[in-house]
Amino acid sequence: MLGSASLHILANYYQPLKWALGNLIQTMTFDSIYPTLKRYIEKCNKLEKSRFTESLSKEFKLEINITSGGPLETSCIRPDQDNIDAFVLNFRYFIQNNEPTSIRNLTQFFNSDLVTQEERSNFNLLRSNIKDFLSSSSNLAMFEKNFSHSDLMDVFIYGGISHATKDKAEKFNSIMEREDASEFFWHKFIIILSFMMQAIVYLKNMLIIIIERHKAQFA
Repeated sequence: MLGSASLHILANYYQPLKWALGNLIQTMTFDSIYPTLKRYIEKCNKLEKSRFTESLSKEFKLEINITSGGPLETSCIRPDQDNIDAFVLNFRYFIQNNEPTSIRNLTQFFNSDLVTQEERSNFNLLRSNIKDFLSSSSNLAMFEKNFSHSDLMDVFIYGGISHATKDKAEKFNSIMEREDASEFFWHKFIIILSFMMQAIVYLKNMLIIIIERHKAQFA
């Protein structure tokens, strides 16, 4: 257990860092964050105009065929693989923590004085809804594991579509080898992308309003 002297040293050590971070948030300027907001909107526009989104709006369904004494047959009518891959390439800008445009990294902006309290509350509610959805069950299981929406999204993006990690790639390949299950997983994965897409577009519309307000102040 740390003594009082040690706690005092730690408090003195972290206090400047705490002050610096707090000061950074308070002194953020619109000019400094504008390129990131603009890039967010541009990337979102690419998702909205993608062939993946266009295909999804036309027809998307899971078909299950059960014949007497025969195997279960499933097929998923969905965007083709090239369209999914291209969509995910831009989608990652909103979920990876090393990207300034990720929804999580925009938290600092929404904690600043550049937004209204209502905008801050709406952003926090959006993040809460995303977190609740991703942590909820996908109702799909494999490897003696029930997949959450977040688990499934990670396995598909970082195990099959994007730069694969060994563990996730092995899980993805095992899912694809199961002809009776793979289409269920693809169907659910696209539902997850669709949900996230709606959240991304909602935030884009918020940012457009914020940008227009700040530009009007200096017009």
